[in-house]
Amino acid sequence: MAKGPFHFKRFSIEQDGAAMKVGTDGIVLGCWTPIRGARKVLDAGAGNGYVGIMLLQRMEPNSTLIGVEIEHDAAVQCRDNYERQPFPMQTQAWQGRLQDAADDKPEWAGTIDLMVSNPPFYRDKPKSPIAARNFARHDDSLKMGEVVAAASRLLRPGGRLCAIWPQDREEEWSAWASGHGFSIMQTVQVQTMRHLAPKRILSEWIKGEYDGQRATSTLTLEGNATLDFTDQYLHYVRPYLRGT
Repeated sequence: MAKGPFHFKRFSIEQDGAAMKVGTDGIVLGCWTPIRGARKVLDAGAGNGYVGIMLLQRMEPNSTLIGVEIEHDAAVQCRDNYERQPFPMQTQAWQGRLQDAADDKPEWAGTIDLMVSNPPFYRDKPKSPIAARNFARHDDSLKMGEVVAAASRLLRPGGRLCAIWPQDREEEWSAWASGHGFSIMQTVQVQTMRHLAPKRILSEWIKGEYDGQRATSTLTLEGNATLDFTDQYLHYVRPYLRGT
């Protein structure tokens, strides 16, 4: 995605202060995540804040959004974007480690209805000379197990955790989530194009037992060419993206 402001249909995002710009992974997470019953949402690793604001667009008025971001410039931009967003919601951008949130903000512990995360998921990959990009992309500062451990402390019983990860880390993610008392509700394999193997997984977990049947599906973004968006993908993004 290009630098400079990113204009959604109903809001705009300033992103020059954040190392990671608006991108496909975050857009997919923001438009797919089910928001049923969620009045208090926490975006873990919020970056410039756009994923949370996408959720606000679908949430009930007077709901609450909390963005947790470790990197200073991104946290400042997240706060500024929250203040400019047009929806009648309560928002708070907090700079700090997700691992510390339940201790530093005890009023959050056990109260969150939904936590979403597009976390730094690269492990043992070449790094950028820009420290902020490494915070945003690599898991040195936030391990997979730490994401789910924080979710366990922050979510209320029956609260939900939705995240996007590389497909090759699905088994690892499932082991961590199950080990912290979460039950899988659904998994979506995300294909960039029809002829390519899935690169990402979306998953929805509930804190506690789940009596329903696990749903599995595939989300294909493009057909056989770039910008040949599928009807399935357009169904999700049309409320958000200009030109769809």
